[in-house]
Amino acid sequence: MIQSVEDFIKAVREDSSSWHPKEPKWFRGEPVSKKALMPTLYRHGLARHENALLQMFRARASGFHDVVPDRGNTDQWLFLARHAGLPTRLLDWSEGALLGLHFALKEKKPVVWMLNPLELNDLSLNAAPRVPNEIREFPLVWHEPDPPLVNPAFENLRGAWELDKYGVPLPVAIYPTYVHPRLRGQRACFTIHGTRKEGLDSLVSAKMLKRYAVDLASRQSMLKELLLLGVTDSVAFPDLDGLADELKERFS
Repeated sequence: MIQSVEDFIKAVREDSSSWHPKEPKWFRGEPVSKKALMPTLYRHGLARHENALLQMFRARASGFHDVVPDRGNTDQWLFLARHAGLPTRLLDWSEGALLGLHFALKEKKPVVWMLNPLELNDLSLNAAPRVPNEIREFPLVWHEPDPPLVNPAFENLRGAWELDKYGVPLPVAIYPTYVHPRLRGQRACFTIHGTRKEGLDSLVSAKMLKRYAVDLASRQSMLKELLLLGVTDSVAFPDLDGLADELKERFS
């Protein structure tokens, strides 16, 4: 049970000690849930409406937002839709451990997950054993290689726009284009689900996915620790809404 920011950092270090030191670790803060690590599209039973949601969002978004992607950039549209709050097959993560903890502590029953994203991608593609100390790369979501090569990120993205006719079984870890300032502020990254709709925690082993529950009695003191470390709402949400939330928290 995590009772301080120091406890959390210590646990992260210990649990990732066998992971490649130069490869990223991703973090997600959320409330305790019976449907852990499942995109909102599946949590809310909206999977059958996925394409309709995306198409209507793309058709109307320009009337509500000054800058939108080109119509054909379906990857960027998916990123923008998710950060606007539309239910999608994307699951939000952050490269920042303390940002992940910050999002968790905003919930009444906080939990933080830590993912080894490149191990997930190897599993998703059934990759051959890698060369020791080799630095692995993330797939480019928009790249469609010539057969028989397969880009699992492209296939899962294509499934979102083409009625689930495409996709690999497992989720894939991807980096987004920063089409919204919040993506930058949150050091955002995503996993994108494929044809299997279960939660990520039921699809992969504990070797690549760790879970940290936060002691409820320590929640407020940990928020104060993060404030001291400069991890606040206006950092995670670099806009007027984030600033207002930070000021309300500070003076309440």
